[in-house]
Amino acid sequence: MHDDVTYRVALRYEIRRAAHEIASGHSFQTRTASLRDVTPEVLTAFGEGFLMQGSAKEAFFGNIKRRLQKVWDFLKRAPKAWETLKKHLGVKDVSELPGKIKQMAKEGIKALGKVISKLKNVFPFSMYFVPKGKLPGLTDLLQRIVDASPALKKALSRVNDSIVQPLDRILQKYLPNLSRPLKAAIFIWIWLNVAEISWDFSSLIAGFTGGISLGELFGSLPESAIGAVLASLGVGFHLLPVMLVARILWLVAQNYLEWVPGKGLKVRWDRITGERMPPEMVPAV
Repeated sequence: MHDDVTYRVALRYEIRRAAHEIASGHSFQTRTASLRDVTPEVLTAFGEGFLMQGSAKEAFFGNIKRRLQKVWDFLKRAPKAWETLKKHLGVKDVSELPGKIKQMAKEGIKALGKVISKLKNVFPFSMYFVPKGKLPGLTDLLQRIVDASPALKKALSRVNDSIVQPLDRILQKYLPNLSRPLKAAIFIWIWLNVAEISWDFSSLIAGFTGGISLGELFGSLPESAIGAVLASLGVGFHLLPVMLVARILWLVAQNYLEWVPGKGLKVRWDRITGERMPPEMVPAV
């Protein structure tokens, strides 16, 4: 606990120092009238709001300035996006800006965390959160099924990985549509914290102003980036072998298996063997 507090104090100091270094630069000192309310305190609010929420443990002091510089460079190119964001936040006075930005970040990341926590129990999204330790049990289950039913063995041999939807497509199907400030907050947080992704300028404007849905946002991310986002939220993420997932999905679709939220897979042995056999629960969470 003490180390975490020390870390956050040091991180907050570095954020404020980086913000003031950027503000001392020529481009900031000569900013246009439409960006006069982008103060060092506003840049600090972006840092404290988006670099200390959820993924603070992943922050490296060496790139804090670079990440805050991204914010300033974007605002400099897109002053209209800044005006739109302020309108969505309901800002009436310049003094409200730092607090509004930090509150937006806090509420957006909290909303995303709640959404992902709920989705963990939604099949087939839940298959991406099966702990590695449960993999042997699932592999053994499939072997027992094919051993018990020659017909299913033959059917499963024809199942291929084309029935497995990419994670981003699953997310687009199940993610809700949030308010624009919350969507903007989630976009900005991902933009500043996940290094391996980038967007073109028009997409940046849409994301920064909350103009894209969560489904569209996650649909633009590679699975490695989605994994990084989930890890930053403290959510376990593990991709099972694709063919294993494909066969489980097929068995669920045929009602031989049933996904039980919070527990795992219920095996309907009576349907598999054609005999009177009680169901079996195979843990997968």
